[in-house]
Amino acid sequence: MHVDAFTILLFGLFIKAMLGALFFVFWLNDRRGAIWFAWWSATFAFGSLSATLFLLRGFGAEFVSIGIGVASLIAAFACCWQGTRAFDRRPPLWLPVFVAPGLWLAACLLPNFLDTVSYRVMLSSALLAPLIAMCAVEFWRGRQEPLQSRWPVMILFATLALFFVARILLVNVLPFPFGAQPTQPGWMAAFNLIVFFHALMLSVLLVAMSKERLELDQRMKAQTDPLTGALNRRAFVARGERLAQRHRHERAPLCLLFLDLDHFKSLNDRLGHSGGDDVLMRFVAVVHDNIRPTDFLFRIGGEEFCCLLPCTRADQAHTVAERIRHQFENASIDVAGTPVKATVSIGIASTEIFGYDLDSIMRKADMAVYAAKRQGRNRVVIAAAEEPATAHTHATILDDRMAPAA
Repeated sequence: MHVDAFTILLFGLFIKAMLGALFFVFWLNDRRGAIWFAWWSATFAFGSLSATLFLLRGFGAEFVSIGIGVASLIAAFACCWQGTRAFDRRPPLWLPVFVAPGLWLAACLLPNFLDTVSYRVMLSSALLAPLIAMCAVEFWRGRQEPLQSRWPVMILFATLALFFVARILLVNVLPFPFGAQPTQPGWMAAFNLIVFFHALMLSVLLVAMSKERLELDQRMKAQTDPLTGALNRRAFVARGERLAQRHRHERAPLCLLFLDLDHFKSLNDRLGHSGGDDVLMRFVAVVHDNIRPTDFLFRIGGEEFCCLLPCTRADQAHTVAERIRHQFENASIDVAGTPVKATVSIGIASTEIFGYDLDSIMRKADMAVYAAKRQGRNRVVIAAAEEPATAHTHATILDDRMAPAA
């Protein structure tokens, strides 16, 4: 069955209008948290306007159908770029939204520009290709966020940008609209089909990526301590087990730090709960300043924290723990205008000594913390293999896996 360019363009217009309305509704449902849907709604609105003007070509002036039509298409991808920036929480760049379409409209006012197909193909492609490529670049910049749909979206934007670059290189070889040679049957339909395919697939993947972002945020909230931003006990059980299994398989060392703030109850009594919260938040900031991005800090409960250091030997963990202890001891904590000092005792257990059972190394690190408390607090103790099994332990974290997360 033969499908002409007009049919594809008309069908694409209908789909773009529907997608623009759908994205607008998504934005209305979450105006602050999903501003990118507003930009992508504008993308499809401009795309629909562009398709409408192309369909009306021949019924009005060339400046309206071609000039404003292509300017609308350029504005659509300029808005799409800003949507990708908003998705990765970057501020919009308003200049490209106005300058790129403005350059095209200014060129359309030049004598003979609209009558010269090669000029139109090269300039429109030269404006569209960078805008589309920047969409791929923006998503690449945010690749640390584990969203499965991010990679196919980058690929689609990159291939579409290359498509418009190819129009410039082949301007004197291929028929219009792929190049500037006389139009041949089917080429216009193929062009519209390529653009429509990318628009449709991108819209589906952008919605999927937004859904993945929402699910990821919900998982992170369920595993994050709301006060300090550290991971919570539930996350410790889940991630700790995975880390221990991975290190057992790779025969790599894994260290666990058990960190317990000294005299925290008396601090709370003296400063009040808000003052105690200030101390906890300052402590978490000190720890994050002294561990790697690949290390994990967990708030186990109250003033007790655990830190998992992947691929780390006991001596290396001791260096990290001493750095944390020293910096926290010397940190200036401002509580209601009053400087406050606090210290921390740290116990260390390594899989090199105690094996890869998370429960065991947790208990050994806890025993080492108790030893540090007995020795005067504000110190680091490494759990030794001969440490008596009857030593006191106040950590029952892994015995109480069904308890609610802190």
